[in-house]
Order: sequence, then C-alpha cells, then structure tokens
Amino acid sequence: MFEATKIISQNNDWMAFVFLIILFLLTLNKLFFNDRILHTSTLFLQKRFLLIYYNKEKSVVFNLFQVIFFLIKILVISLIAYHINVFFKIYENINGLKGYSILLGGVVIYFLFHYLIGAFIAETLNFGKIYNKIVYEKISYFNNLILWVLPFLIIYTYTHSFNTFFFNILFFLSLLLLAIRYGLLLYNNKNLIFNNIFYFILYLCALEIAPFVIILKLTN
Repeated sequence: MFEATKIISQNNDWMAFVFLIILFLLTLNKLFFNDRILHTSTLFLQKRFLLIYYNKEKSVVFNLFQVIFFLIKILVISLIAYHINVFFKIYENINGLKGYSILLGGVVIYFLFHYLIGAFIAETLNFGKIYNKIVYEKISYFNNLILWVLPFLIIYTYTHSFNTFFFNILFFLSLLLLAIRYGLLLYNNKNLIFNNIFYFILYLCALEIAPFVIILKLTN
C-alpha cells in the first residue's frame, strides 16, 4: 500500500509542474487582459463579447492574448487526453511525463495541420475573411471551454477517492461543452453555411477529419 501511494505521488509530480505552467500563463493573461479573461469565461452565455472583440481584432486573429491561451489550451487538452488514455488503458506505453509529451506533440501537430490546411483552402478558394471569422469564433469558444473544464481537471487529478465519479464528470462535461461549442458555431453561421453548403462539406472533410487521419498515419 505504501509503495502504491509513493508511486502515485511521484507520477503526479510532473502534473503539478504542468498545472503551475497553466496557472502562470493564466495569470499573465489576467494581468494584461483582466476584462478579457472574464468576458471569455462567459462567451457560451453572452455572444455580444464575441462580436465586440472580433470587431476590434479581426485583422489580427492571433494576438498576445490568443497566443498565451493557445499554450494553455494545448497543455489542458493533452492532460485530458492523458487521463482518458490511462483510464481506458488505450495505450499502456503512453504513461508518465514521456507519454504526456507524446500526446502534447500530437495535439500541437493536430492544430498545426488544422490551421495550415484551412488557411490553404481559404486562400485557394478566396474566402479568407469568412475563414478568419470562423477561426476566431472557434478559438474563442474553445478558450471558454478550457476555463470551464480546468477546475474539474484539477479536482480529478488530485482526488483519489471516487475516482471514477470525477472522471465521468470531467469526460462528459468536456463532450457536452464541445457539443455546445459546435452548436453555437453552426447557429452563429447558419446563413453562411446554407448559402455555401459545398464549402461547408469541404471544410468538414479537410479541417475536421483530415488532421486526425494524418496524425493516425504518422503514429502508426
């Protein structure tokens, strides 16, 4: 029993370091963009802040706020993926800091392919402004999702009692918020989608499916 407890403690040391980085990055964003952090946490409920900041920043989608949040996002998503992998025992060799680093690299590659493919299609088909708007909304809603999920991620990581219960909360909450995010994106852009159904299908195939296929090919 003592050895098992000791191993769990050692395995969580690197997670504490990851959480420290996440909290440090959140603190930076709060120092530089205090109101923006508060507004981002309510985007699922208040669309007006999405429009306000888009009108201010539509020429520069990837500003300092978004870059810092991108780092937070890949760290959080990778940690959630790590917990899912360990809980369901999908890949037993993906364990500890090394396993987390592999997942982190995969998440970075996914978002890189996702953006590059989307930017290429947008430039080729000449709908860069529309693409930038959709990217801005996707990023902003994802930032909101991360802020809501992060407390539950911390609780699950450091709560050994009722482990399955807290995992289910984390897992299904993440799925629910992802569904809400996609629902809001579809609702906000329903007219654009119906008027450009061909481009929407192309978008789904190229940006939502292709990156996963590429990553799976690289990892096999």
